[in-house]
Amino acid sequence: MFTFFSDSEEKPTYIRFLVSNSAAGSVIGKGGSTITEFQSQSGARIQLSRNHEFFPGTTDRIIMVSGAINEILTAVGLILSKLLSEVISMMLI
Repeated sequence: MFTFFSDSEEKPTYIRFLVSNSAAGSVIGKGGSTITEFQSQSGARIQLSRNHEFFPGTTDRIIMVSGAINEILTAVGLILSKLLSEVISMMLI
């Protein structure tokens, strides 16, 4: 589920999508290191719903990425790459 919001260039743009609770841990990283690195690399702000704060009717957490469109796209790419690498490493075990 992807949702883009942007009314004009002056207003903030953001995207929200869902990840499993376990995947959220991969995005955050130990002590917040991964999310901090992704924010630094992309220039976007990345926020996750708190632990045990799930999207209604699910056990999925909400990731919100905000910034300029190119920053958001970079951040989403970093997040998806991280999640894909986690899935691949689990398949190799």
